[in-house]
Amino acid sequence: MGKITENAKYLIKLTLETEALVERPDIIGAIFGQTEGLLGLDMDLKELQEVGRIGRIDIIFKDNKEDKTKAEIIIPSNLSASETALIAAALETVDKVGHTKAKITLKDIEDIRNSKRSFIERRSKEILNEFYSKIPDTRETLNKVEKGLKQKEIRYYNGLVGGPEVGKSKEIILVEGRADVINLVRCGIKNAIEVGGSKISPYIKNLIKDKIITVFLDGDRGGDLILKSLKGLIKIDFVIKAPNGKEVEELTKKEIYQCLKHKKPEKLLTKKELPVDFKKKIEPIIKEMLGTKEVKFLDSNLEEVHNSSCDDLPNLLTTADLDNVVVLAMDGKLTKDLADKIEKKGIKAVVCFDKERFKTKMKVLSIHDF
Repeated sequence: MGKITENAKYLIKLTLETEALVERPDIIGAIFGQTEGLLGLDMDLKELQEVGRIGRIDIIFKDNKEDKTKAEIIIPSNLSASETALIAAALETVDKVGHTKAKITLKDIEDIRNSKRSFIERRSKEILNEFYSKIPDTRETLNKVEKGLKQKEIRYYNGLVGGPEVGKSKEIILVEGRADVINLVRCGIKNAIEVGGSKISPYIKNLIKDKIITVFLDGDRGGDLILKSLKGLIKIDFVIKAPNGKEVEELTKKEIYQCLKHKKPEKLLTKKELPVDFKKKIEPIIKEMLGTKEVKFLDSNLEEVHNSSCDDLPNLLTTADLDNVVVLAMDGKLTKDLADKIEKKGIKAVVCFDKERFKTKMKVLSIHDF
């Protein structure tokens, strides 16, 4: 019980004012005496102290004169937040200390763990900085990897890195950068070549002419933007996206082959269609969002493309690239004005917490429809 302050989760801080001089034993006695039985045996202060759920009551005198006393009462608590609040409220009912009137007022309930959280945040940043300082420069690492691969496995095509089979293969895999090519070659995929960004050089256009083109891009916003740019420059037959949040250069061999196995024709990706059993599949998504005030932009597989807050939705409908978005799920109310803006973006369905009555070509479901 002596270590309760070290292990406590909360500190109850109260102020005490009396109309006469009182001492610590008077205050302690009043607290225990006037709260006894008030909240039942399970929440009795003496019982809680004995089992180590409440710590030693500390009294700090601020002004102790013959005609009045002002003091601060501090009580460590290892109870839950709601139980701690209950104890604090009970202490405020103490209205007499010794033979004089008294007033106890809650000043604060301090979460002691905040200081630990601050330490954890500060220390984690230090650890991360130390970690990154030991990591070799990415360019240096790539150069070492290139040198480690056999000379015949890496080729340069007009300054762009590619695999040894790019020139003779009937199918070409386009990736964003040389790190992606190196990873694919290392995993046995030798018909990949970098595009070097969102633009295609005339040399690459000529090289891939009359070949089956597969675009293999990162599973993030950047990958979406590059795909959108490439669509206007070359014919794309298939599209592969790395798992959400991952880059091609960091994929394992198993992940790469799984992605290749599930490549999709580009034409299918451009169709905005709701999945079969849409209502059944979207129900757990919208129910999980309740209370978050979030907006989620979903593709035809109900995979998340973007997310934001409801407050940012009007701005996103104006500025964000929503070409791949088929469904919009929001923990908010859908108004007619908002629905009109969403429909103009080509979105097929909206699932929301509540909605106004209006006509729209979109499929609209509220939480009451489930």
